[in-house]
Amino acid sequence: MPKLTVSTVASKTPRETAGSAAFRAFDFQVNVSMARLLELHQEGKQFVAVFDHHDDLVVFIEEGEAAELSFFQVKSTNELTWTAKKLARRASKGDLPRSIVGKAYYNIAQFGPEIRRASILSNRPLNATLANAERPGLHDGELAVADLSSGDRMTLVQSLEQDFPGAFNEAHTALLTFERVPYDLESYRTTVLGKVVSMLEALHPEFSACASPFYTALLAAVGECTGNKTRSATIDELNKRVALHRDDISRMIVRVQSRVKNPVEWWPSVHAELISSGKQALHVQRIKARCMAYWSARRAGERMASELSNSIEAAIANSPVRDMDSVLDAAVALSSHGLVEPPSELYDLQAATIVELMESVT
Repeated sequence: MPKLTVSTVASKTPRETAGSAAFRAFDFQVNVSMARLLELHQEGKQFVAVFDHHDDLVVFIEEGEAAELSFFQVKSTNELTWTAKKLARRASKGDLPRSIVGKAYYNIAQFGPEIRRASILSNRPLNATLANAERPGLHDGELAVADLSSGDRMTLVQSLEQDFPGAFNEAHTALLTFERVPYDLESYRTTVLGKVVSMLEALHPEFSACASPFYTALLAAVGECTGNKTRSATIDELNKRVALHRDDISRMIVRVQSRVKNPVEWWPSVHAELISSGKQALHVQRIKARCMAYWSARRAGERMASELSNSIEAAIANSPVRDMDSVLDAAVALSSHGLVEPPSELYDLQAATIVELMESVT
C-alpha cells in the first residue's frame, strides 16, 4: 500500500463542499459591510451600523433633520449577471416573503416610506432595461426598481404582490434598490485591504504599514457583531452586541496614529550614537542583539521582561530623560532610579532601557 501524503487527500473528490461555499458567502457579506463603513467614515458621516439584525447590514446616518436609515442585503453569485426574473424567483415553500426582492422589500413594509433605501448589494451587475431606454444594459451603480422599464418592473412587482398580499405599495419601489459592488468572489479581501491601505496612506505614508493589522482588527470587530441572534431588550444592548459606530473606527485610527515604532525602525539612530561614542562594530552588534531579545521577550509576555518594562516606564515618568538628546546618557541617568539588572542571559538593563526610551519618544 502506498504511503499516505497530503497529495492523497488532494487527489480525491470531497463529499461535501457546501460548508466552504456558505463560509465564503458569509465572509463576502462581512467584507462588503466593512467596505461600506470605511466609505462612510471617509465621507465624514456620523453613523451607527448594525449587523445581521433585520438585514445583513443596517446603517443609520445621524444628520439631524436629514437622518437616514438604510437596509442592505448582501448577495454573492457565480452567475454573470442578475436579472429581474432572478431577483423575483420564488422558493416553492416557506414563509413569506419567498423572493430575494421580497426579502429586501420586507424592511420597507416593516419601517415605512421614511427609510432611505432597502438595497440589494451584489458582486454581479443587474442586466435590465431602464424606463427611458430601448435595450437592456448592465448597471453597476445604485438603481431603483422604480427606474426600470415597465416589463422588468412588472416582473418584480408581481412577485412582491405575492410576497405581500394586500400590503404591497408600488409607490415604494423608489426605495427598493440594487447596487453592484466592485468585489469579486476571489479577491474581495484583497480589495477591501486595498481600501484600508489607501485610507491610512491618506493620513500618513508610514501608516500603510499598519494596514494588515487594522484590517484584521476591523474584521474581528465586525465578525463579533455578525451572527448574534440574541434579542436585545434595550438600545444599549443592541449597540454593545451587534453595532459599530463611527467612533469605533476613529479609535482604531487613533491607535494607528499613536503606534509605537519597532526596533527595526528606530535602531539606526541608536546605532549612529553608539558609533559616534567610540563603540566598535562587534560591541554595537551585541547591544542590538540584546535590544531585540528584550523587545521580543516583552512582546511575548515574558514575566521578567514585563516587570522590567513597568519599572523602566515608571522611572521615565519620574525623570526628565525625555528632554535629553542622548539615549546613552538617558539610560545612565535612569539606572540611578533603583532599576535592577535582570538575571537574563539574552538581554541586560542597558538594552531594556534603550528600548523603552526609544519607544517613549517615537
